[in-house]
Amino acid sequence: MDMDISDNPFVQALAVSGTLSLFMIGMALGVMHIFETGKSPMPSSMILLIFAVLFIVGSVFFEMRGADQVGALIGGCVVSFAATISIFSFFGGVEFVRTGGLGVLGWDKIVSALALCMIASMLLVKLLSYKMQTDYA
Repeated sequence: MDMDISDNPFVQALAVSGTLSLFMIGMALGVMHIFETGKSPMPSSMILLIFAVLFIVGSVFFEMRGADQVGALIGGCVVSFAATISIFSFFGGVEFVRTGGLGVLGWDKIVSALALCMIASMLLVKLLSYKMQTDYA
């Protein structure tokens, strides 16, 4: 009975939850950093490029799912806007950590935030997997 570590549901759940929670913390720290400094962590040309690529991918995704052209464009715009803000704020969090901002917050707050984000991300993953099973089963 060979069981690869990637087949273990406990490891999978911890990996997904841990990754999502680190991304969520990065976004939160990025928003804090952007509001503190008032500076963008990325050049505006990169932000526009990310938005454009995600807009095209999102529009094609919704069109393949059966949306009409206007609906696909609106859906692609909404998805790309949300994803671009998420990526933008995450890179702000990376900049915050890189410039030594974690020392100001303290490890106890970071560990508490990590625990809360892990719980929230696990709930989100389970909710989405249940929704996908009921909608596409």
